[in-house]
Amino acid sequence: MGNSEKTFHWVQFKEGKAKFSGGIRGGDERRHETFAVELKNTVLYGEIENVFLPNGNDYNIEVISFGYGMEANVGNPHPNARGAYTFAELQIIKSLIVQLLQAGLHFEDRPSVLTEYPNAHYMGKILFREGWANVRPDSVS
Repeated sequence: MGNSEKTFHWVQFKEGKAKFSGGIRGGDERRHETFAVELKNTVLYGEIENVFLPNGNDYNIEVISFGYGMEANVGNPHPNARGAYTFAELQIIKSLIVQLLQAGLHFEDRPSVLTEYPNAHYMGKILFREGWANVRPDSVS
């Protein structure tokens, strides 16, 4: 098995498993860098991207969206394209995403969102865009 194949394999963590899925053309016909999380035996997809700092080289990672039941739907703006989750589920999902990104830093062949160059480095922050995931209405108090 080549190193790049390991980049896209499931990584097991205490709370569950997650993986980098790579770049795809999404439901909106644009390129999206994707990841997957398994929650209750269901694979769900999300999008991450680099957010560059003012120097134009160094970057952090932002979770753009999550909860697509099909990878090809990533980027689909329809309100029903993504599932909704309880606060407890979202804490597990967040934890898996953070752990996956931290694990990716140690991969011999990193996913493209974690690529570093002599003058461009990942600065270690993981941001979650407002509205990155839908909250189930029955879990809002």
